[in-house]
Amino acid sequence: MAVRNPLLAVFGTLAWAAILAPLLCLPLLLFRFLGLPQELAIFYGIAVFAVAGFVAGRAGTFAFAAFPVGFLGGFVGYAVFFSLAFPPMSLLFAAIHATVEALAAWAAALRVMAKVTPEVRLENEEKRRCRLCGARVGPKARRCWSCHGSLNRIT
Repeated sequence: MAVRNPLLAVFGTLAWAAILAPLLCLPLLLFRFLGLPQELAIFYGIAVFAVAGFVAGRAGTFAFAAFPVGFLGGFVGYAVFFSLAFPPMSLLFAAIHATVEALAAWAAALRVMAKVTPEVRLENEEKRRCRLCGARVGPKARRCWSCHGSLNRIT
């Protein structure tokens, strides 16, 4: 597994959450002109924010950061898009859509963390200890770096 900067994962989640949801909401502009029911537009908007949150949650690997960053990105994306497309914007609806996006991002990040966790190896798992002095040595070492004792000893 490649080593990633945690801030890049946070900014990636924020960018996906703030950009993808408004882009997927563009068909909402057509719903009014096509004469579709208002309920369909509401359900479509919530589904779009859930999909955007799911995609944004997979961008980063930290589940604890996915919820607040997804919420912030969803709130900013909703505020920007709906203040331009449908001018009287409601902060309650923005918070509801942002919460849906944050929950989806958190769920996706938890799923990614469950897949990534078994692959991550800590430094201590690969190292052995010298039986004479207790120093940590590498997995292929034949002699201890501290006491220069042989690591092949049985006693």
